[in-house]
Amino acid sequence: MSDSETEQQRKVVLPQIIMNVFDTQYQVVRYVGQEILKWKLIGDPESWDWDVYWTDSGVPAEMLSKMKQHQKVNHFPGMYILARKNNLGKQLTKMRRRFPKEFKFFPFTWMLPSDVQDLREYMKGKGRDETLIVKPEASCQGRGIFLTKTLEFITPTERYVVQKYLSNPFLIDGLKFDFRIYVLVAGCDPLRIFIYTEGLARFATEKYVPPHLSNYDELCMHLTNYAINKNNENFVFNEDVQRMDVGHKRSMSSVFEKLKQEGRDIDQLWMDIKQIIIKTLCSAQPFLKHQYTTSQPNNLMNNMCFEILGFDIILDNSFMPILLEVNHSPSFTTDSPLDQYIKANLIEDTLVLMNVNREEKFRLIQEKQQEMQKRILTGRNIRMTQEDRKAIIEQYQLMRDAYEDDHLGGYEKIYPCDEEYETEYYSQFLGYASDIFEESTGTKKIQLPSRKITGSPQKSLKHDAAKIYAQPLRVVVQSQQSQSRKTKQHTLLYKSMIQQQIQQEQRKIQIMMKQKEQLQQKQKYIK
Repeated sequence: MSDSETEQQRKVVLPQIIMNVFDTQYQVVRYVGQEILKWKLIGDPESWDWDVYWTDSGVPAEMLSKMKQHQKVNHFPGMYILARKNNLGKQLTKMRRRFPKEFKFFPFTWMLPSDVQDLREYMKGKGRDETLIVKPEASCQGRGIFLTKTLEFITPTERYVVQKYLSNPFLIDGLKFDFRIYVLVAGCDPLRIFIYTEGLARFATEKYVPPHLSNYDELCMHLTNYAINKNNENFVFNEDVQRMDVGHKRSMSSVFEKLKQEGRDIDQLWMDIKQIIIKTLCSAQPFLKHQYTTSQPNNLMNNMCFEILGFDIILDNSFMPILLEVNHSPSFTTDSPLDQYIKANLIEDTLVLMNVNREEKFRLIQEKQQEMQKRILTGRNIRMTQEDRKAIIEQYQLMRDAYEDDHLGGYEKIYPCDEEYETEYYSQFLGYASDIFEESTGTKKIQLPSRKITGSPQKSLKHDAAKIYAQPLRVVVQSQQSQSRKTKQHTLLYKSMIQQQIQQEQRKIQIMMKQKEQLQQKQKYIK
């Protein structure tokens, strides 16, 4: 046997990455997986031989419980806590009762039929002159939505979500618009949240006029939903990816640039949007954590689920962002070059950021095999102490930080926070959300008052936090130099860990090859 042949046998053959796309209708997902990432695609609903399962629908906890440590799925069990209009309304309404200033970014909302009496009282008092927007509980793409100023058109026994209509929106060229902002939830225990720095701006196709009985039916003026407006004769499609500022669907960055040129504070707007996203997800974290850890109690890396959420944000005439809804399966239809460009990059950056690659798959499989070997040798399950478990989790988080810092793509990490005062600010919302969850499930043992930090973080915390937090994000996070140094250190750490794993396996192969050669020599000697 030649030296080259021996060396070739000793090399570790890394496993192939497989993505199951049976349950997705979107071609852009297949395109990214097969053409960009060079993965193998399968479309078998019965197969469990995959690394990534991409589905357009929710994921039950039973599916997560059957998954192996190296497998990932693009939804969290229980995300309906935010994705359904009625659940989102319930969660944020409870949070606003405790934190009225911090959760004023969501319209007043009533869930019918349970809140019908509260709605009647509101309409008799403060809401006498208000316009309501009524949405069927399970509707999407604007279906079944209507405006009204009285309750006589609302059947009180039907399941509706009723909101105070934003009658004073910020306009561009006389048109109402909103932003579709893409948010990646990469972990739930703790939360790991990333915001994509590119998104969509969706415009109505009729000039806006404040709501009146005569125009309640003009949905292409009041609603910004693409599914409704694309059929209007005024709708202009984007036809050139080099001109993302044209049409009734534009890139978010092009609209930001236009607003910036008009003197608007985009840095402050972006900061406000990020706060809305973090607060909203904080309200759901205890429920998501329960669903996840019940299904996968031993996944210490907190990385088997990920989810791209579509946050729909509108601006009022004072330039304040308002959350309309959260979509757990935002559309990846690519009707235009703009859609293809943004959504393909979004999906690619997501899968890269989630560390789906051959080296990581190899490491996780080897880790599981070593654990099984120890169990066989000792004849019993290996139980970790709380201290050991905590140490391993911290090591895994360092590995994730190292990898993520070097593979953000178009993402920006917004949680966990870098600064202690930011962490303290959001911890009050997590704490109260835990109280709500424990009370709803009957698991709360002791009622402890949640400490309230009023106002926003730039106003309520010490050590000149106000001045720091109020600056644009590039100042809040770190200087460019220190961030670069941190990224380099994390990257080196991660690469070193992976290299050590591969070297260990190579040494094992070398030992096995040597033992095989010795055995062959012994057999020759016997003959």
